[in-house]
Amino acid sequence: MTHSISLVRESLVRGSHIRFRLAIVALIAACSLGVFAASKGPDAGGYTASDETIYSFVDISGASGAAATLTGTDDGTAPVTLPFGFRLYGTAYPVACISTNGAVYLLTSAAACTGFDADFANTDLTASQVPNDRPAFLPFWTDLTFQVPGAGGVLYQTLGTAPDRRVVIQWNNAYPQGSTNPITFQVILGESDNSVLFQYKNVSLDSTDPARNGAHATVGIRNAGAPANSQLLQWSYNVPVIADRSAVRFTSAVVDAVGPVVNATAPGSLWPPNGKTVQVQVRGTIADAGSGVDRASARFAVTDEYGAVQPSGSIVVAANGSFTVNVPLVADRLDADRDGRKYTIVVSARDNAGNSGTTSVVVVVPHDQGK
Repeated sequence: MTHSISLVRESLVRGSHIRFRLAIVALIAACSLGVFAASKGPDAGGYTASDETIYSFVDISGASGAAATLTGTDDGTAPVTLPFGFRLYGTAYPVACISTNGAVYLLTSAAACTGFDADFANTDLTASQVPNDRPAFLPFWTDLTFQVPGAGGVLYQTLGTAPDRRVVIQWNNAYPQGSTNPITFQVILGESDNSVLFQYKNVSLDSTDPARNGAHATVGIRNAGAPANSQLLQWSYNVPVIADRSAVRFTSAVVDAVGPVVNATAPGSLWPPNGKTVQVQVRGTIADAGSGVDRASARFAVTDEYGAVQPSGSIVVAANGSFTVNVPLVADRLDADRDGRKYTIVVSARDNAGNSGTTSVVVVVPHDQGK
């Protein structure tokens, strides 16, 4: 009986050691593929990155209506006009310059989407600049090609409605140089919060492929002037830490205590005072250099020195901050009102940090034409 107990004890101890060793191996493997949540930052521009975000791949291939570019291309770029000015490090950019090599450069014009032919060679963001020193987000910057059988292209599509639109840019079946298997990943740009989300559908390749899981790639974001200005956030550089079905989200915690600057103009007077309702055109701009304008918050409201109830409503603001709105006012005044009837039109808006900005214009129904 004692001998039997000893054998059982020995078996249990041996099993515990084996389970412990297996647990350690599993832990090392999990860490190498970034299973455990991690975060980095903030950098000098206020950006942080985290993989503690929900992976929810928005597949725009197939019949989704996405546009395609760079199909059959190697070491190419293509400009795409964004539906909204995407703000990175405090500057809004209207154009994304998409590279076959897993990079997106932000530009002020489509004509500047040239001179990136050398971007097949990824670099350490903390040590050197990207080609042309452009602001960029780099979901999987490495030497990729769509110039092999079975390759796809880069797809892009805008989803949702303002002010909560998302732009999805998807590298669909891109082949790392020398690899026999493709990878698929995407970038999602958020309009309302200017967030950048990297999502990886499949990047593991073959178990013997040296490029698997990002081992030959740079992943991160950067501003022009980096690394000298420290406005960069590198998630990884040439290490296999990017797993299938994973995501990394970049967000900015910009401190913004100043409201948007609102400018407006309108005709100064209504004539003749015939009691008719006139559509008065108010034009202007709304701008915010901090967190950006919450365009859906823009409104007008009219006050009247006579105390009558006057119109109010929303204002449609274009991506460049300009607006035009017609405000119905009655061209009427009391005969005894020597200085005319004054309407005050107040235009207001908030920025994405919740700060408010206002301006006002005055429209007068004069007593006479000499007023």
